Amino acid sequence: MRGKRPQGQHQQPRSRTSYHLYKSFILVISMNFPFRTWYESANYKSLMVIPLIIFLLSVGILLYHYQSTGEWFRKGIDMEGGVQLSLKLTGDFDDTALERFLSERFGKVKVRKVVSATGYGALIQCGYVDQDELLNAVKEYGLDVEESTFQEVGSALGKSFWKQSQSAMILAFILMGGIVFIIFRKVVPSLGVIFAAVGDILGALAFMQVLGIDLTLASFAALLLTLGYSIDTDILLTTRLLKRREGSVVERSIGAMKTGLMMTLTTMAALGVLYVISTAPALREISSVLLIALAIDIPNTWLMNVGLLRWYLERK
Repeated sequence: MRGKRPQGQHQQPRSRTSYHLYKSFILVISMNFPFRTWYESANYKSLMVIPLIIFLLSVGILLYHYQSTGEWFRKGIDMEGGVQLSLKLTGDFDDTALERFLSERFGKVKVRKVVSATGYGALIQCGYVDQDELLNAVKEYGLDVEESTFQEVGSALGKSFWKQSQSAMILAFILMGGIVFIIFRKVVPSLGVIFAAVGDILGALAFMQVLGIDLTLASFAALLLTLGYSIDTDILLTTRLLKRREGSVVERSIGAMKTGLMMTLTTMAALGVLYVISTAPALREISSVLLIALAIDIPNTWLMNVGLLRWYLERK
C-alpha cells in the first residue's frame, strides 16, 4: 500500500515558481545589471532633455487651451457654479449622443462616462436647471437609472472656491520653497526641487485637459497632494546626494532611485485599484489626477533633478 505523499511535496513546484518570480521581481526593482551599467555610462545631461520636452509640451497644451477657450484649463461646477447630476446605470451608453441630446434642451452640457469594476455611471454638468427636469430628460433618452445624486453650487460660491484655491496653491508653493531652502541652504538643489514640483503640477493640469478632467475641489486636492508627493521624492534624492558620503554620486543616485521608485510605483498601484473599483466621481478624479502627476514626477525627479544635482556636485 502506497503511503500518502507529504503535503509539502504537492506545493514544492508552486513554491519554487513563486520563489523564482520573487527573485525576478527583486532583480528588476533593485535595478542591477544591466541598468546600473547603462546608467553609469549614459550622458545624464542628455537624459535631462526628456523632462524638458514634457514640460514644454505641458505649457504648449495649456497655451493652446487658452487660445481656444479663453481659459487655461477647464473648471468644474465647484469653481464656476452650476448643477451636477451623478448617475449609476444598469448598462453602457453613448456619452456623446447623450450630451448632444441634453444640449438641445438645456444649452451647454458636459457628459462624462464613468466605467468601473462595479458597473457604468454618468456625470452630467450644466447650468442651473431643475433636478427633476434634468433626470426626466435622461430617462426620456432611454437610460435605466439605478441611483442619482444631485449637486448645485451657486456662481458666487464657485468663484469664492476658485479664489481660495488659488491662494492655497500660492501659499503652498511659498512655504514649500522656503522650507526647502532652509533645509539645504543651497540655490541649485532648492531650484531643482521647486522645478520638479512646478513641472508635476503643470503636467497634471495639461493632461487633465487632454483627458477631459475638470478642475474641481477634488482634483485640486489631488494637485496639493501631488505637491507633497513631489517634495517627498525630491528631498529623499537631495538628502542622499548632498548629506551622505558613502559611495560615489552615481551609487547614491541609484540607491535613492530604488527607494523613490518603489514608493512611487506602490502608490500608483494603490491609486489604480481605487480608480478601477470606485464609482464615486470625487475618488476617481483624485486617483486619476494623482496617477498622471506621479507618472510625470518620475522623469522630473529621476532624470532632471538627478542631472542637476550630479552637475552641481561635479562642479564643486
